[in-house]
Amino acid sequence: MFSRVNTASPNYWGFKSGVHLDIGCGNFARNPFKAGVLYGADISPVVPQNLEKNQFFQVERDGFLPFANESLDSISGYDFIEHLSRDIGNPNIFITFMNEASRVLKPGGLLLCVTPAFPAASAFQDPTHVNIITENTVSYFLKPQSPKGALDYGISANFELLEQFWVGAYSQIRKQDWDSAGFSVKKLILPFTSVSSLRAFIAGAVKPTHLVWLLKKHPEQN
Repeated sequence: MFSRVNTASPNYWGFKSGVHLDIGCGNFARNPFKAGVLYGADISPVVPQNLEKNQFFQVERDGFLPFANESLDSISGYDFIEHLSRDIGNPNIFITFMNEASRVLKPGGLLLCVTPAFPAASAFQDPTHVNIITENTVSYFLKPQSPKGALDYGISANFELLEQFWVGAYSQIRKQDWDSAGFSVKKLILPFTSVSSLRAFIAGAVKPTHLVWLLKKHPEQN
């Protein structure tokens, strides 16, 4: 319940990013690796409250990223990939995004995804969740390619898996406050401020709802 992934921000991985993109950023772009330069991208035209206009990109629903090859050190997507369709295009939008993330990351760059996943109810309850993720989904995007990757899916993503793990609703990895040193009394007390938050905290600890992917761009070219 009080493991490092639930009490510390993602910078405990020891990765220092220079340029970071938070995709699907909504009203607040996250910067989990403390990058010196932060960009946000979303289908909404509203500029996030913590970014200037020139740091924000409005994107289409096609999975493509408006960045040059190997121009980013890291990318994050919080509650994002579950919205990417598997039904449209060949490769589909989900595969296109994973290919694009691999393309724009520098060799050794990181992709951090946090998504509701099977069998948690939160993976299904939102009617805009069209891409159900399981623990085995990530294997399709890893190199060296498994036999799955030999299928004609249009996958060019070039990742290695550093970590995959489950977190609950109150995990610090899902919060916007990345300035924290990690565990604190305040963060420990927060879930207990109401009956509903306590129930959510216990439920998330017993049956975590979200899968976390930490993927590294393979140093070899696609």
